[in-house]
Amino acid sequence: MILNNKKEKKLIRDIGEWTLCLSLAFVIAVFIRSNAFAITSVDGSSMENTFYDREKVVDYKLSYYSKKPQRGDVVIIDVYNDSKEGILDKMVKNSKEIVDVLSGVKDERYYIKRVIGIPGDEVDIKDGYVYINGEKQEEKYVKGKTYDNDVSLPTVVPENTVFVLGDNREVSLDSRKIGFINYNQIEGKVIYKIWPLNKIGSANTDN
Repeated sequence: MILNNKKEKKLIRDIGEWTLCLSLAFVIAVFIRSNAFAITSVDGSSMENTFYDREKVVDYKLSYYSKKPQRGDVVIIDVYNDSKEGILDKMVKNSKEIVDVLSGVKDERYYIKRVIGIPGDEVDIKDGYVYINGEKQEEKYVKGKTYDNDVSLPTVVPENTVFVLGDNREVSLDSRKIGFINYNQIEGKVIYKIWPLNKIGSANTDN
């Protein structure tokens, strides 16, 4: 009887230790995903030929803590976030996202797009090409022609926002439809590609 009690106590202690370890690991993972790095899966063809469907990239969330997004940056945007989030808010949101990933639930709130216009820029689209402040942009990464999709152009990018486009211009849902992207909606800058293995390395996003 005493032996059984000892075994039961050891089992309970072991379960408690494992539960604590797993809980701490989960909290650390959530903190890192919320404030440092996150792995994002490319969904769809809107960023071809830079990124393809199901490729996985790393976005660095500290990229814009001390500087602003620049033209050409490829960023992860949260299309449903319209306000500045605190650390706790981010951790709650990312906790749910990690659970969703483990459960196989598809998250459609994040887009991968390229920054085309920054505050003060005049953006125009003519004859299948983008013009910034009157200058035609040489965009080697673009797939297909760029059309205005009935958006009112030219337009000037407001403060604290950016104008984004997908590289596969003829199929991308971007600022031509969803409007300017607020700085608060930018989750991070894409810096690394980790899948597939034969393409692992720095995310070369400018050509």
